[in-house]
Amino acid sequence: MLEFGLVLVVGFIVGTINGMAGGASLLSFPILLAIGLNPVSATVTNSLGVSSANIFAWISNKQTGWAVFHKYKKIIFLATCFSALGAITLLALPSEVFQHAVPFLLLFATFSLLLPRKPRIGKLHKNLERSALAASGFYCGYFGPGQGVIVIATLSQDSSRTPQEVNSAKNVIVGITSGLSNIIYLFSGQVIWPIFATLFVGSSLGGLMGGYWASRIPTQLFRALVFCVGLTASCWLFLRTF
Repeated sequence: MLEFGLVLVVGFIVGTINGMAGGASLLSFPILLAIGLNPVSATVTNSLGVSSANIFAWISNKQTGWAVFHKYKKIIFLATCFSALGAITLLALPSEVFQHAVPFLLLFATFSLLLPRKPRIGKLHKNLERSALAASGFYCGYFGPGQGVIVIATLSQDSSRTPQEVNSAKNVIVGITSGLSNIIYLFSGQVIWPIFATLFVGSSLGGLMGGYWASRIPTQLFRALVFCVGLTASCWLFLRTF
């Protein structure tokens, strides 16, 4: 019972931060490992459990979302295909492979929070941008936490895009890629359903609060918290695994 209470609280915190700054699924993943889930089940359950953030992002801005979808549909299709490939790779390879990769993946996701989020002068070459977003899709299906930050950092290289457009595009790309990988996860047999339900409820409630607090608390504060927790969890996983 204590475990479910912990997951509910963490889910609420994750939902709140995701509603404000993003990247907070880094917090819930190590908690699921700490309560005894194996790395694959933790990844699958975590991805499904925090998916409410993407759902609320779609609902809150449907009109802009459709416009962005039509503008970026080729990139979205490419990233989604790679997301499915990432999810299949996660489930097909021996769990020991993923277990040894997790500390590195979590460390990468943690440091991805330091990537720039504001538009820069100029733009990436189209093929380079497509490659980066395809890689983010594979990463989404294989692991997940931090994908939104990677997408924002990639799209922000084009100074012709406004921050609002970049954020809307991020919501659509992450929402669709994670949506497909989550569908694959549903049939994997790796979902721990009671934990998923608890995490989903907590993150849904937190997501609603995130919108309320977004204009009241600096997002940098929350991103700093996520970074510190992610770095600590990465060190713990390195010590536990190696």
